[in-house]
Amino acid sequence: MATLYERDFYEWSIVQATKLRAMAAARINSELDLENLAEEVESMAGSDRRELLIRLELILVHLIKLAYCFYPDPRRQWSNSVQAQRGSIEKLLKQSPSMRRLMPDMLQDAYAAALEKAATETIDLTMDEPPTLCPFDLNDQVLSRTYIPEPPVRL
Repeated sequence: MATLYERDFYEWSIVQATKLRAMAAARINSELDLENLAEEVESMAGSDRRELLIRLELILVHLIKLAYCFYPDPRRQWSNSVQAQRGSIEKLLKQSPSMRRLMPDMLQDAYAAALEKAATETIDLTMDEPPTLCPFDLNDQVLSRTYIPEPPVRL
């Protein structure tokens, strides 16, 4: 049977940091710098969390552009980027499945950053007043391997 480290690196990092801090608090007689070791182990988990947030934001930037931009030429690049980021998130979640539970809370923060980035990178967005809440469903659209928004229709 696989160890927690092998099954879920993120969860293992959090558990190990907690145990190291408990040892430090109990003043276990050790030459190890337990508190700083705990911080370092925890920072590894934080790094994976930041990577997940960045990849989620990139997907949303390109979903926004695909759904609300009239430009026809970059659509293929945006679609390819969405698919690549989905694949990277899949790999990250395979290594650390417990991070999946973080994603619903990350979605709105990632969307807000993505909306700002998409607006500054793209002149021809069709949104007069962009939705304040993320219009894309996490599982059915953001992470779906098949969902790519249709281009907007010029009126």
